[in-house]
Amino acid sequence: MTTVAFRPWDWGSNRPSWWQSIMPAVFPLRCLMVVVTTVAALTAGLAGCGGSAVPADVAEPADAFDAIDVVEPGDTADVAVPADAFDAFDVADTAELPAPPSSFLILTFNVGTTDNMDHAYDEDGYDNRLAGINAGHFGNNLAWLAARDAVRNIILEHRPDIVVFQELFFDPECDEICVELNGTQEYDDACDPAKGVFACATWGGVDESQLTVRHALGPDYEIACAPNHNDNCIGVRKGFGSLAIMPQATETAGAWLGGLDGMPPPSLCSKGSRVATGVVTVNNGPQIAVVDVHTVAGNNADCRVDQFYQVFVDRGDGKPATFGTNNIVLGDMNIDPFLFKDESVDFWNEHVGSDKPFHYISSGDASGPMTHPATFSRLDHVISDTMTGSCVVLGMTDGTDAPLSPTSTYFDHRPVLCTVDMP
Repeated sequence: MTTVAFRPWDWGSNRPSWWQSIMPAVFPLRCLMVVVTTVAALTAGLAGCGGSAVPADVAEPADAFDAIDVVEPGDTADVAVPADAFDAFDVADTAELPAPPSSFLILTFNVGTTDNMDHAYDEDGYDNRLAGINAGHFGNNLAWLAARDAVRNIILEHRPDIVVFQELFFDPECDEICVELNGTQEYDDACDPAKGVFACATWGGVDESQLTVRHALGPDYEIACAPNHNDNCIGVRKGFGSLAIMPQATETAGAWLGGLDGMPPPSLCSKGSRVATGVVTVNNGPQIAVVDVHTVAGNNADCRVDQFYQVFVDRGDGKPATFGTNNIVLGDMNIDPFLFKDESVDFWNEHVGSDKPFHYISSGDASGPMTHPATFSRLDHVISDTMTGSCVVLGMTDGTDAPLSPTSTYFDHRPVLCTVDMP
């Protein structure tokens, strides 16, 4: 793996060091400069220009240069510099990274929508016609521009250190979508730059535009997405830490595609990596393995078992997705372990809960806030093996705001925002 570490300019190391700063002054091309700092030496009229000799009885103070040679073109000079000389110039080179915070914010949000709801009473303007377009051409992923802006507002308001998304729209698909819709009534809404209300209206190609995930997170995050699942991505705030990027990843329109570490289950019951790990190195702090999970929904309990097996036991290469010293698993699990009954719930409950290898950071029983109000259930969870914390569900926990508005029917899931103690 290639670690995308802090850029040097984040800490000012592009500034010249003290040695670079004094080089022009100390070594003129044809002039010997004598460092004299005592008043007695100055009044003696000692000069060092034009090749004149330096009198042998000049006493240099202990904190000045021990020796300075004449530098002719092509020569190099050996200069002994005391440790206490020019201390002021050492700030940029010796500045230490700040200590890591005692806690951090992490957000998981399935940002997709559904056409299985009635949108007739949505006060945000998202009606059943638009829902049909979003479902039919954008796969129910985050494509409506007003919803994308709402996600951006959540990021701006809370500034989470780590963000985990599911069901993002992958904008390069616009090239095919708009060709397909050209000449139809739906083209104006989906693709027209002047009239459109979906992501393709703002897409101008990979060289001219940014992906939806970059629009949502803005410039302050490093972003990587799951292999062959560009709708599931992790963002890490650059001021908080760095994100390891897999060597086969490609940077496209603001995100590393295939940058997370993952693979499909050995049974191939689902394509791509619905379980993917991003290794986050906290600035001057520990490493955290962040596992983005989006299991299959519905009556596919056997496939969910395979995906949970990847999380906790073996993802297909002899190690689990939770291969770190400190692991945090979050996302849309598509189970309510407190209400649902099937084999995937049983497998989950064998690994998560009191006195189990993993414990809940999000609510750990049926009294917690719903994350999927349409089904009155808790489908989105945050768990860890070494870290503790607490979570709120935006729009469901008292005192928090829903994305878009309280009556919005675009998002069928609600964001889970957690404060996690640093391991």
